[in-house]
Amino acid sequence: MDIFSLALRFLCAAAAGFLVMSLFGVQALVALCSSIPLAKRRKKQEPDFDLSMALGRIVRHTVVGFLCMAGISLLVIWVTEAPGTFGYLFGMILSVLKNLSRMTPNDRRNQRRFDKRFADCYPAYEDEDDDF
Repeated sequence: MDIFSLALRFLCAAAAGFLVMSLFGVQALVALCSSIPLAKRRKKQEPDFDLSMALGRIVRHTVVGFLCMAGISLLVIWVTEAPGTFGYLFGMILSVLKNLSRMTPNDRRNQRRFDKRFADCYPAYEDEDDDF
């Protein structure tokens, strides 16, 4: 094998690793690292917030994301040779580093998404003016 074909395999596998990690792994890490602290914070702010339903959804999302990522990763590592495997792992690491700031609960984007995703965990308030 020449150096060009090795570099091409490495770069293609790095792109695949970046995509897989961005689609599944980073989403699972954001759910794990950001949504759990946000759910606990909402429970302190709003005592009627259904924390158990929110945590169940977070755990389900995290497990599905990690299982998909692990399955695809095992398949890629099993099928490819060393340059492809190292490229794939390199792409995964780059994806995590690129999205590291999204994994904090203080990220405004995460807070807005959390409020939309977990709107049904908040208590339903009825207006008193609707009686007429």
